[in-house]
Amino acid sequence: MSCSGNCSSCGSDCQKQPLRHPNITGAILGQFMMEMAMRSQKNAAGEITEDVMDDMDRKTMNWLGATFSGKNAQFEIDPQWYPVGVAGNLRIKLGTELAQAAGGKLPEDNATLIYSAMAVFMAEVYDTLAVVTKKGVEPLGEVPAPEMLALLKRWTEMLVGYELQWRDPAQKTKDTEKENTENK
Repeated sequence: MSCSGNCSSCGSDCQKQPLRHPNITGAILGQFMMEMAMRSQKNAAGEITEDVMDDMDRKTMNWLGATFSGKNAQFEIDPQWYPVGVAGNLRIKLGTELAQAAGGKLPEDNATLIYSAMAVFMAEVYDTLAVVTKKGVEPLGEVPAPEMLALLKRWTEMLVGYELQWRDPAQKTKDTEKENTENK
């Protein structure tokens, strides 16, 4: 009997989402970016303490680190990419930042390097949230801030290992408005 991937009780790997697919990686990162934005807002409003936020961030970093090291059984991994390929790509793209995040020396161990990269990712998310918030822009509203989209795109590309062609959702709105104006 062959599996068609439609059986909910199936224990095989057939239903696992491919982690290296940009839609999957982008969705993971985007979800955590939204959660981090909500945490930041709750912290600013006094709804959660710094300690609670730090604990949530630590859990996020550990989950992301394990996932992108290829140790999360929820996802189908490319064994050629996770962890060796992604770690090599991160070394090339983020060497200086990773060394700083790891206390001054670039981690030699792939898993440690990937966990350090997730700490850099999270720091960049919080930094970008602060910049966008100071501008008075909703970071992850109906149309996400361009800075947040650029960050998501950059990190998705680093984690999947190739350049992506994404369309800015704000551009779609502009195109629709232009079409509506031309059709009048």
